Amino acid sequence: MRLFLATLLAAGWLTAQNPDWSAPFPAHTIDGNLHYIGTKDLACYLITTPKGHILINTGLKDSMPLMQASAKKLGFNLKDVKILLTMQAHYDHVAAFSEIKKLSGAKVYATEGDAAYLEDGGKSDPLAVAFADQDFSFKPVKVDRRLKDGDVVELGGTQLRVISMPGHTRGAAGYLLNGVLIVNVPSVVVPLIGNKLYPNIVEDYEATFVKLKQLQPKIWVAGHGSQYDLAAKHAKGSFADPAGYTATIVAAEKTYREKLAREKTAKGVR
Repeated sequence: MRLFLATLLAAGWLTAQNPDWSAPFPAHTIDGNLHYIGTKDLACYLITTPKGHILINTGLKDSMPLMQASAKKLGFNLKDVKILLTMQAHYDHVAAFSEIKKLSGAKVYATEGDAAYLEDGGKSDPLAVAFADQDFSFKPVKVDRRLKDGDVVELGGTQLRVISMPGHTRGAAGYLLNGVLIVNVPSVVVPLIGNKLYPNIVEDYEATFVKLKQLQPKIWVAGHGSQYDLAAKHAKGSFADPAGYTATIVAAEKTYREKLAREKTAKGVR
């Protein structure tokens, strides 16, 4: 547990909130009908269609005014959101779900693995249970459709393919939209060995890395702006970065394997 306290301290979970999580960032179009309306580090993606919009992630519970302003700068309104999706059911990505749902009447779609966390406000999340003295909660929302790997989410002629990427959470997922990959980079925030709340976590990470290494996107984005050099790519005006994707997944797997090895050593596991 001491090892993971240090890990979460380094990640900013157990310290003062990362200021980049609430710092404004210019709204912009990434590719086609895929737009960015998140903060400097918490990525929120608006996918626009003639029949309404799809919103992936919402950031913190007070993020709605910022997202609404960003959407309006691009000529859109969050009242027109019809579907809410998440990449991982942690509070920094879903805490404003209830507000967006109230504003727009949107349906919430989530993977089976993360649906329970959304419906109980994160109370059953292994992260929240393991660190009960920290508040990782958010207002619960009802999940209207439970997704599985390979499912297609369709609205107004736009199709997103669901790609299961478990590990960071049980139901972590990414999406493929017209060749653009929205990837949940698999960082580690809970114990890997002896995790009674998530006993198959190692198997999930292993399967996810196999899958991610098979993907070869030209354009890709992630759940955190810092994971795909958002500021630099926005300044450049291009999000094409196939080499960066490969390097990011290689680095994430290296970090995962180093943590796994340290835990095995600490617990005397071979």
